Amino acid sequence: MEAKTEQTPIVVEALEAYLSKGEVFLREPGKLMDLREKAFGTLTGEKISLNPYETFYLVEKKRINVLDEKTKQTRSLQQLVTKLSVGKPAIWTKYLVYRDLRDRGYLVREGEAGYDFESFGKGAMRRLVSIVFEGGESTLEKLARLSAKANKDGKDLVLAVIDRRTDIVYYTLNPENFQGQ
Repeated sequence: MEAKTEQTPIVVEALEAYLSKGEVFLREPGKLMDLREKAFGTLTGEKISLNPYETFYLVEKKRINVLDEKTKQTRSLQQLVTKLSVGKPAIWTKYLVYRDLRDRGYLVREGEAGYDFESFGKGAMRRLVSIVFEGGESTLEKLARLSAKANKDGKDLVLAVIDRRTDIVYYTLNPENFQGQ
């Protein structure tokens, strides 16, 4: 009869983050290298600022607790989504793509110039991610433009297509697909 060995789960202590004026940040950047190595946050002075997607993800994974800077009360994920989504109606749906990419092992940053995200971490290729909502509008011209720019920058364009049930399917576009024969 073999003796069972129980493995002790690794417990990661949640870091304290603060919500102030619609922004979430962590103090003491020296203690936060683990988050920085995993491409979370932007170092500004003596603090690390988190974008809404990073905040939602880290709260959901219990890696941070967000306190209101004035009241010192902990903010729930729902409260943070409500506060940080003002004027950004698609923020939760975009977060679902962010979370899915992170859970698949990619490092993810907010995208620029028409892209929703930039992902990297699996293989050498960086990918620019553009979200398409089922039933939403997108033109071949827009996709061709995004694909050509991504290709010019040496990156792949990935479409994250979200259906009504919030299932996500990814498609990699090649710029040659858009050029006439």
